[in-house]
Amino acid sequence: MRAIARRLRRLEDQLGGADGKPRKTSRMMLRPTSGKVELENSTCRRTLCRDGTVMENIVLAPGKNGRAITDAELEEWVAGFPLEPYNGPFRPTRLPRLPPPE
Repeated sequence: MRAIARRLRRLEDQLGGADGKPRKTSRMMLRPTSGKVELENSTCRRTLCRDGTVMENIVLAPGKNGRAITDAELEEWVAGFPLEPYNGPFRPTRLPRLPPPE
């Protein structure tokens, strides 16, 4: 029975809870100061953390012919990105040792 309950919790973490309550969201957004953006060149990454929180990292690209976007347009655009599973903390790779300068 424990295995079934554990599997159910994992599925709820991936798909959302059965109670229909929205997940907690943490959003970090970088945007140009002009307020005009192009969503075509912008990036978004959504990560599902172990506790069920969704972390969203958004970088909006400035646009020459861009326009100010509404909150509804931004929410729809962000929702189009898949949730990636949390793979642990960021661990930088080790750099090779360089020979001493001559």
